[in-house]
Amino acid sequence: MKKFILGVLAVMSFIACSDDELPAEQLKGTNKVSIAFDNGFKNDKLLLGSSRYQNSNGEFLTVNAFDYIVSNFVLIDEQGKEFVFNKDKSYFIISEGGAGKTKKVAVDLEGVPAGKYVKIKFGIGVDQERFKQGQAVQQDFWTLAEQYSLTWSWQAGYKFVVLEGDYQASSQATKKPYMLHIASRGTSVDLYKEVTLNMDQAVVSANSSPQIHIKVDAEKMLGGTHKIKLAEGATIMGGDKASEIADNNKEMFTVHHVHHAGHH
Repeated sequence: MKKFILGVLAVMSFIACSDDELPAEQLKGTNKVSIAFDNGFKNDKLLLGSSRYQNSNGEFLTVNAFDYIVSNFVLIDEQGKEFVFNKDKSYFIISEGGAGKTKKVAVDLEGVPAGKYVKIKFGIGVDQERFKQGQAVQQDFWTLAEQYSLTWSWQAGYKFVVLEGDYQASSQATKKPYMLHIASRGTSVDLYKEVTLNMDQAVVSANSSPQIHIKVDAEKMLGGTHKIKLAEGATIMGGDKASEIADNNKEMFTVHHVHHAGHH
C-alpha cells in the first residue's frame, strides 16, 4: 500500500510539473521555436475565393490573396533579456497560397538558447537597413518574394502585405475588385513596422521545443484604428491610406496560445 501511495504521488508530481516550473538544470542547450500564423478574417478562418466576409465598415469581401513578409524575430525572456535571431536568416514569407503559390504559414527559428520567453517581437516587411545592403545580399529571398508577387522593381523594393479580391459596398451591390499592396518605396517611403506581442511562457531547452500560435486578423487592415472604405478607393499602393493601413497592420497579430513538444 505504501508503495502504491508513493507511486501515485510520483505520477501526480510528474503531471503537476508545468513548463514554468522546469528546474534550472533542465534549462540548458538550444532548440527550435516554431511559429504558426493562423490567418483569419475577424473570427472566421480565412478561405481564399470561397467565403464572403463582412468587415467593420459594412462592406463584403472575398479574399483571393493574402501574403505578407515577417522578419527580424526577437524573443524576450522574463527578465527582459532579448535573443535576436540571426538577421541573415530572419526574413520569411507567409502566404495563404492560391494562384499557383505554395501555402506557407509557419516559421522555424533554429538554435534558440534555453530560456523562458514571454514576448515575441518581429517586423512586418523588410527594414531599410536590409534593403540598403543591396540586391546581391538578398538574392535568394528576393527570388522567393518574386514567386509570391511580393516585389516591385528592385529600386522600389518589396511589397510587405498584399490583400486582394472582390468587394461589395453593400450586400446587393455589384462586385468590384480591390487591391491593397502595402510597402515601402525604395528609401523614400518607409512603411516597415514592428510589433511586440505578449504570450504565455514559451520554454526552450534541449528537451523543450515550443510552438507559438499567432492569430492573424486580415480585417484589421481595413478596420483597425484607421477605418478604410474600399468604396472610396479600392486600389491602395501608396499615399496616406497606405500609411494608415501600415499602422493598422500592427493590430492584425495576437498570440493565441503556446504549446510545447518534446519536454519531460
